[in-house]
Amino acid sequence: MGNNGSGTPTNINLQGNITTDYDAIVIGSGISGGWAVKELTEKGLKTLMIERGRNVVHPIDYPTTNYFPWELPHRGAVPLKLQEEYKSVRTHYSFKEDTIHFF
Repeated sequence: MGNNGSGTPTNINLQGNITTDYDAIVIGSGISGGWAVKELTEKGLKTLMIERGRNVVHPIDYPTTNYFPWELPHRGAVPLKLQEEYKSVRTHYSFKEDTIHFF
């Protein structure tokens, strides 16, 4: 058992000679990857999904879901200090005050 950095144990194959065959491998569990896995498994394919991101626990990891923009300290805008700290503000459409906990 290893650790993925979030305190959650992960399974690691320490016996390098064990192999598993898959009909399909999907990289990423976003909307497209999730849908692809759904379709493939419903058709009976043995499918492996690989995700790089951390485990997101619903609804714990969405602390701002039920807030309106006017209920946030900066009305949803990202303060200048955070814009300078997180350079991805300019490249991610989803980088806002209510989603900053994902970055």
